Amino acid sequence: MAPNHEENILDTTIEIHIPNLPPHLRCHSTPLSGRTVTTRVPLGKGTTAFAEIPFAHSIHYSARKSTCDTCFAQCNADYSPQLEFECEGGCGVHYCTESCRDQSFERHMSICHLIQQTNGKTNNSRLMNESLALLIALSSNTRPLKQVMDMMTDDTKKGCRDTARAESKFRALVHNVEKEGKVLEQPGTYAAALSIKNLNGIGLYNAYGEEVSVAICPAFAMVNHSCLPNCQQITHDGSCQLRALRDIAIGEELSYSYISLEGTKIEQKKAIVDNWKFTCRCYRCNGGDCREFDDEHICYCGAVCYEVDRTAGVCVCNSGVVNCR
Repeated sequence: MAPNHEENILDTTIEIHIPNLPPHLRCHSTPLSGRTVTTRVPLGKGTTAFAEIPFAHSIHYSARKSTCDTCFAQCNADYSPQLEFECEGGCGVHYCTESCRDQSFERHMSICHLIQQTNGKTNNSRLMNESLALLIALSSNTRPLKQVMDMMTDDTKKGCRDTARAESKFRALVHNVEKEGKVLEQPGTYAAALSIKNLNGIGLYNAYGEEVSVAICPAFAMVNHSCLPNCQQITHDGSCQLRALRDIAIGEELSYSYISLEGTKIEQKKAIVDNWKFTCRCYRCNGGDCREFDDEHICYCGAVCYEVDRTAGVCVCNSGVVNCR
C-alpha cells in the first residue's frame, strides 16, 4: 500500500502501468504521495469506484465451513452452522452455491490436495498454516508472481525470517505431496511474494469482527489511505471493491481507511506509523472537524461504512455484506 498525501488534485506525475487496473482509473507517482490512484471520470455517490478480483486469497481453517471460497458470502449462524456445498476433494473448503463451486473447480482442484495438508496441522503455528495456505493459493494463479511483487514488503528481520521459513515448508510440502512434480519458482520468490501480506493483505471479516480470510489484490494496493476517505472498502461477489461515499471529481484521488477510526487521533496516527511507516496528513489528522462525516459513515466499531444507524447502539457494518478492514 502507498502513503497518503496532503492534496487531492495532483500535479507532477509519472504514469505507472498496473495490470488489471480499470480503464477509468490511472495510477501514477508524485513526489509528495508516492504511488496513487485517481479517477479519469466523475464518480457518483454510491457507485462502485473500483473492483478487483484477488490475485489470490485463502480462507482461514476455522472459517472454511462458513465462508464461500468463491464469492466470500457467509452463512447465517442463526440458521445454519455451515454452507451447503463442500469441496468434493475433501479439503474442507465450502461454497454457498453449486455455481460458485463450479466456477472455482479447475483452479481449486489443482491445489486441493495441498490444502488438505495444512488442515489443523498441530506441528505448525496458526500463522504458519495461514501462510502456507496463502502460498498455496498464490501458486495456483497462472499469472506470473511478479505481478504482486511491486507492493510494499515486510523487510523486518522477523518478517524475513518468517517468510523464509514458510517458503521452506511450502517447498517441502509440494515435494512430498506432488507425484508428478510441480514446477516451482526460483528460491526466494515465494518468500518475497508472502512478504507483501502484512502491509497489503486485505482482511475479510465476519459479523463478529473476526478475520475469516485474507486476499491479495495488486492494483488495490496502490490506493492510498485517508482518515477522511472518499470510499468504503467492501467485498462483494468475490471481488474487493471501493464504494464512493460522496461524489468524486475527475482527477481526484481515491482513498479508504487502512485502520479502524475508533479511539483517539494519537492512537490512529500511531497505528499508521507502526504498520505502514508513514504519517497521515489528511484533513482529520490536521485538526479538521469531521463530526458530520463520522455521524454518517463511522460504525461503532470504527469501520467506515456507506451509511450507519447510530441509534442502534451496536456494530452493524458487517451485516449482509462481508466488510474489509
